[in-house]
Amino acid sequence: MTMTLLERLGGRRAIAQGVEDVFRRLSRHPHPSHGEALTSEDYTAFLRERLGGLPLRDGAGNLLCRLPACHGREGRPRLILQGHMDMVCAAAGDFRPETDPVTIVVKDGFLRSDGRSSLGADNGLGNAAVLWLLSTGQVAHGPLTLLFTTAEEVGLAGAKEVDPAWLADGGCLLNTDGFHLGRAIVGSAGGRRETWTRHLETEPAPDLPAWRITLTGGLGGHSGDDIHRGRGNPIRLLAGYLAGLPGGRIAGLSGGLAHNAIPAQAEAVVFAPREPDLTLLRDALELYRETDPGLLAGCVPIQGPETVWTASFQAHTLAFLNGLYHGVYAMDPAFPGVVGASANLGRADAEGGVFRVCTFLRAAHQTDEKELAARHEALAKAHGFTGTVTGYPGWPGDRNNPLAATMDQVWRAQTGHSLEISAVHVGLEPSIFQAKAPGLVMASTGPDILDAHSVDERAPLDTIPDYVLLLAGTLEAL
Repeated sequence: MTMTLLERLGGRRAIAQGVEDVFRRLSRHPHPSHGEALTSEDYTAFLRERLGGLPLRDGAGNLLCRLPACHGREGRPRLILQGHMDMVCAAAGDFRPETDPVTIVVKDGFLRSDGRSSLGADNGLGNAAVLWLLSTGQVAHGPLTLLFTTAEEVGLAGAKEVDPAWLADGGCLLNTDGFHLGRAIVGSAGGRRETWTRHLETEPAPDLPAWRITLTGGLGGHSGDDIHRGRGNPIRLLAGYLAGLPGGRIAGLSGGLAHNAIPAQAEAVVFAPREPDLTLLRDALELYRETDPGLLAGCVPIQGPETVWTASFQAHTLAFLNGLYHGVYAMDPAFPGVVGASANLGRADAEGGVFRVCTFLRAAHQTDEKELAARHEALAKAHGFTGTVTGYPGWPGDRNNPLAATMDQVWRAQTGHSLEISAVHVGLEPSIFQAKAPGLVMASTGPDILDAHSVDERAPLDTIPDYVLLLAGTLEAL
């Protein structure tokens, strides 16, 4: 009797454990964007030792490894399996993303961190599934190219440096950076990464008590995948409160971690005649009690610094923060239920005499991006901020994508359900590859990942086998 694909791979428990083991191996070292060097060595060692590959590395740190077809499949079109090695390093407490590795635990059926950092399942778990699956030798496939990129989380920077020759002989590309099992992604939003700055203007602090006001415990999250959930933005909430604080003089304001992560916390140092009344701030938090149940406001007395912002700088900065757009701007008419355009106020802080504000715009259509960009540019000009901008194009969706159709057939055979074929409101590297290899048929899928880009990022272990079986079935069906 012919063995099923599940039996060939050892059963669901063996699949989940195998992928988890590889994921832990790939997570031994910190791997923030532009800091993937040690992790890249782990990928390289796995490719050599477990797959017999000869990986190549380019100047940007991207890894390429070509694998031969299984016997009898030499004439099949080449499939490129692609993911990124870096992660968004959300952190809490004393965790240092540049030097501390993620501590991975299993709790309540989920693979997650110890709560001090994001997990890095985005995109390490998809990469681990591919590498473990191929290492079993149990899947019959055509010629393969494995491509692992760097700095995806900071504007698809690694993908931009990929040599078009690396893609030229591919027939299809399957990106593993999807977040939702049971979905084939055939289009993604473009992104505009904005960094706004203004030189700090300060003066001697007044002879008043100093206070630290904090907003903590927010869920944060991915600025594309979670923006529609209506979570509170602590930077905006705190800036709005400070704009109405009678007699308050600001000495510092900071919050958030990255352009593309919804902030989970913010704090300010203020001088005020008496302890600030947080009633209005706490009333504002009640609007987010269902979406952000852990968001809390606090105030403690402190020894204040020697300087505060000038009144003019304070007024302009608060007006700028409160005027920036945050949240869903438009829905995508081509894909019902998918966000079409949004903005995220991701970070605000001061360093080296400069106050910096980081925002991220996402849009499926350029008209929406232009409208949001014009709004931010006018606001910045009015309040003395200058900006630098990087970005990437959108990847137009096509419901008749043949690679997605093949995956749908596999999924139907395995589960009895159709695969959702849709676009997503996040940036994906196929948007860069489409210009480098115009004839390449591309789609994206991935394992279930919840609350990516936050310290609550987690992946359900019981669905990992389903993702691996989808990959395996697709490899054999192509």
